[in-house]
Amino acid sequence: MSLKSTIQYTVEVNSALRKISAAEGIPMADLWRSFLDSSLVARALLWEYELMRLYDYPSYVRRRYLSDRRAMNVSNRLLENADEEDRLTIGDKSKFNRTFPDLVRRDWLYVPDSTPEDIRAFLARNGKFLAKDTLSTQGRNIFLFEGETDPEAFLAEYGGRPFVLEAFIRQHPALAAINPTSVNTVRAVTACRNGRAELIGACLRTGGTGAYVDNFHSGGVAFPLDLAEGIVIGAGRSFDGKTFLRHPATGYIVPGFAIPHWDLLRRTVTEAALRVPKVGYIGWDVAVTEEGIEFVEANMDIPDHTLMQMDRPDAYKRLQDFFARCGEKL
Repeated sequence: MSLKSTIQYTVEVNSALRKISAAEGIPMADLWRSFLDSSLVARALLWEYELMRLYDYPSYVRRRYLSDRRAMNVSNRLLENADEEDRLTIGDKSKFNRTFPDLVRRDWLYVPDSTPEDIRAFLARNGKFLAKDTLSTQGRNIFLFEGETDPEAFLAEYGGRPFVLEAFIRQHPALAAINPTSVNTVRAVTACRNGRAELIGACLRTGGTGAYVDNFHSGGVAFPLDLAEGIVIGAGRSFDGKTFLRHPATGYIVPGFAIPHWDLLRRTVTEAALRVPKVGYIGWDVAVTEEGIEFVEANMDIPDHTLMQMDRPDAYKRLQDFFARCGEKL
């Protein structure tokens, strides 16, 4: 970093810390100490320091924080043996659905592999469905169709395009009570190495007011989960840093909520991770239904490390312990 860039960054940090100081009543000297500790040891960036409120924690906790830079190193280690085909198994929605047919039970089809008759039949069967770009992320290029859809107009718009069509999942009534417009999912992050797979972190993702996707980057609210019991253990958070005890759409008080079928969910994601062992770092998006669970999709590389640290920024320590159990050092 050049001297000019260093000066500009220092000014930016100082401005951000002044705002925190004014809002929280924390002396600037204490904020600078905690920021430098976060930056130099955990390699946290300014946006992480603000979003994760790293100034609220003692030094020994901050040093356990899985920062964006640390997460990239973890990802490189856990994906070092994955080739392009392995990555597409998780990253491409059509390949993902084909890889886990026992866990993707909803009606779906891939447009380029379907005839016009196939697509017309799908539209006739499903009055509510999603059209997803196969490589979309962060809730982008996902479109909801509800009610009667004109088959010819749909074919003119989507025929031949790389989209997956999926019937809308009927989620468990307990989760629908939190926010009924979106399918509210569990983001469960697994690490897999040397034949061992473990659940490293998890959160409950809920859609924002009126949203039909629960993505954190598209207005969603995420709540921290206890890994052993699947219980929401703290306030939710939106990407802009706001916190919520009640869901903004329904007023539902979410802390204390227990995810149905939690033991099944934990067991299933770790077993699924062992089915794609070369893709060693995966964030699974899992819907919960009355009958059990269903996979929505999955993410790799850096499966949103902030989401699994909202209650306590210590995921790096969890990953260090996992590597130790695998006979390695992170």
